[in-house]
Amino acid sequence: MACKCKDIYFGSIENFLQQIMVDIPPHMEGYKQSRLKEGLSDKISIDPCIIDEIKELWRLGITTYGSCCGHNKAESFVNVDEKDIVKMLSIGYVQNHPDKSRKDTFRLKSA
Repeated sequence: MACKCKDIYFGSIENFLQQIMVDIPPHMEGYKQSRLKEGLSDKISIDPCIIDEIKELWRLGITTYGSCCGHNKAESFVNVDEKDIVKMLSIGYVQNHPDKSRKDTFRLKSA
């Protein structure tokens, strides 16, 4: 699904209202426990236009830490665990972070 965001600005109430809350998948239990220790939710919010792609990454066992469709204002991205960087490259993802020393950020294919 392509990004259909219109008048959605980063951090705005509209941004949060359009997101989908999902359970953290079982293979990311350590991340879930870390969030709970910090007083955060055991669910995470994902932009609707990239949810299928994020779920596919999870199905492949990739641990994600944050993502954004870009809201037609910036490039989309997903941050992954360091152990999954090689796997992301092997399935055709392109690294995409302004700080070139960061290798854990990739451009999404669906947005």
